Amino acid sequence: MKGHVSKRGSSWAYWFDIDLDPLTGRRRQQTRSGFASDKDAWKACRDAITDYERGQAVRPSRRKVADALSEWITRIEHSIKPSMAQNWRNYAAYYVIPHIGNRAVQDITGAICDALYAKLLAEGRVKARPATNEPAERPVHTRRVAPDGQVQECRPYRYDSVRCYRRHGADDPALGQPIGVKKQRQPKGPDSGDSPARKLPPGLEPKTVVNTHRMLHRAWEDFAAWGWAKRNVVSDAHPPRVIRRGRKVWTVTQLRIFLQRARSDRFFAMWVLEATSGMRRCELAGSRRDLLDLDAGTVTIETTRVVVDGKVIESDGKTENAQHVIALDPFTLAVLTAHTEALDAERADFGPDYQDHGLLFCWEDGTPPHPDTITRRFHKLSAAAGLPKINLHDVRHSYATAGRDAKIDWKALSHRIGHSDVAFTMKQYVQTDLEADRQVANTLAELIIGGSLASVDTGRNVATHR
Repeated sequence: MKGHVSKRGSSWAYWFDIDLDPLTGRRRQQTRSGFASDKDAWKACRDAITDYERGQAVRPSRRKVADALSEWITRIEHSIKPSMAQNWRNYAAYYVIPHIGNRAVQDITGAICDALYAKLLAEGRVKARPATNEPAERPVHTRRVAPDGQVQECRPYRYDSVRCYRRHGADDPALGQPIGVKKQRQPKGPDSGDSPARKLPPGLEPKTVVNTHRMLHRAWEDFAAWGWAKRNVVSDAHPPRVIRRGRKVWTVTQLRIFLQRARSDRFFAMWVLEATSGMRRCELAGSRRDLLDLDAGTVTIETTRVVVDGKVIESDGKTENAQHVIALDPFTLAVLTAHTEALDAERADFGPDYQDHGLLFCWEDGTPPHPDTITRRFHKLSAAAGLPKINLHDVRHSYATAGRDAKIDWKALSHRIGHSDVAFTMKQYVQTDLEADRQVANTLAELIIGGSLASVDTGRNVATHR
């Protein structure tokens, strides 16, 4: 393959023939101009010919990062989970486009990515957007009469903090009036509502920046394959290190205390299922009534409900083993049986006003609770029980830790909690096995020391050898 160089106006340009057009058979050329000298043009020409022969040819383009990311997500959206697609849109819109969106894709380098990450770590936090939706309709007092003429409780449920158990008379002036929201008591302390609002740091957490880096790495991998970029320059960048933090778990006794405190809660059955199965929040929120088999004593984990950008969407699980069937112990089965009977009674009570979404855990009128509401309810119950503060997801880790301490088979435990790899389960939970570590310490100390030093006075001074 032979190249050519010539002067065009005040600058130099190169061109060379490439393969014929596959449809028309016409001659095609690759060219580029704007070089200061013929030497620069020849060097660029040789590099371009080498890249073309290696299948790495990239046409000069001023495609902007913002346009490229938008088109990229649209093209690959069908191949990834909806939750991941929305998350990547958010990362692009919040953390990438405001800073480098107007730069050309082919101008981006690893150094630019490093500068972006430093910017995000220092001042990348984006304030939550104000809600644009109209406020939901306030629930009002309603007179409810059963088919036999008996006046029933008002019970116009809409929110967790709204309740009315009165049986209204026909002339009750409260009918049609909004129900007041019960005020929550705020604990006093440095983090209570009595103190100024806690200001969040302006920078992003390293984990969020790492997620942004992974999104860009995947994007540039496709850009290189599509000929938009010469190679994946994001590989040259250095994402921040994520600090490892110890995992907080509850003991078996603390799990039992939580369940005793939650016995009067509407979602007691959900808390029992969480504590006896280690299900994720998204799995609990997406549990379906028709996938609970009371006769077989099993529940099938299939659809999950996750939160993306404040909105709830359905997904198919986190791992390859996310969709599976788990067995229920007798106590959990009895609790769920009583729970489904209560659901049937509520359905009959509400009649045509019941909103059936097919979910196992829902409000009295059938509407599903927001997953974030489940988390807030968990923190409220655990605080009332006087337990150490942990995240809802840490109950899952508490369950797995209890299984490890009980010497449950690793493969069976990994399958039950929905991990795709037994090795991952062992890596996550074997590192905190203190009893196993104590056994190793005692065994090896006995082997090394034996009886030879058993009679030595450990309290005497040991001479220092110079």
